[in-house]
Amino acid sequence: MSLVTTRGTAKTLAKTLLDEKSDTFFSQTNQNNLVDEANRIVWRELINTNYEYFLDTATLTFTANAERIDIEDVGDTPHKIIDIGHTPSSGAITPSNPFTQWRPMRFVERYQIQKQGASQRNSTSSYHFVLVGKYLYVSPIPTKALNVHLFHIAPLAAMTDDANELLGGRAQDTFGDCVAYCLADLMNSKQQGQNPVIDRLWMEAQTRIKDHATSRNSNEGGHVRVTRASWE
Repeated sequence: MSLVTTRGTAKTLAKTLLDEKSDTFFSQTNQNNLVDEANRIVWRELINTNYEYFLDTATLTFTANAERIDIEDVGDTPHKIIDIGHTPSSGAITPSNPFTQWRPMRFVERYQIQKQGASQRNSTSSYHFVLVGKYLYVSPIPTKALNVHLFHIAPLAAMTDDANELLGGRAQDTFGDCVAYCLADLMNSKQQGQNPVIDRLWMEAQTRIKDHATSRNSNEGGHVRVTRASWE
């Protein structure tokens, strides 16, 4: 478990590695800007390796007879959509309120899909989606309001205080020290890379993320049957 879990402890470790005993070379403003950037760099590395650390869920209603909705009307624009679909009724996904997954599409494909799906517009398995800017497009255009379940990665909020937890408070206990190593690397670059050990520590941290963040399941099934989805 990492002992570096907050913005303040990340700054302290980074300055210790660089033998910076005061704030003369790096002002508090510079440190705060750099640690926020280091936090985002490690956050993106973790998402690319295993998004499960940051998976959020949300529900929304997609308006009937509309091609798109402004997703900011129900929250922040997602950093990344992992899965999306709808249920027949509002409320949680249950055996009696099953989830129907939507398929991704390219923006330029939406009208072609609308034409192809015109004869089956009320089908519960024919919807495709694409997120463009803050707008969520669906094709074919639904003729009735849809109860949508969104599984997504929310944007990472900037830290405002030294007590704020790193990585949005999701993986700081395991990878918080990686933020400190990244911060030290950014600070070291301002010193023309005078401390080569810092580069090695940050490279080792990136390797650890790729090697150890891939899964949090320790007792996975012993047999795997590979199947293909209907659209593959």
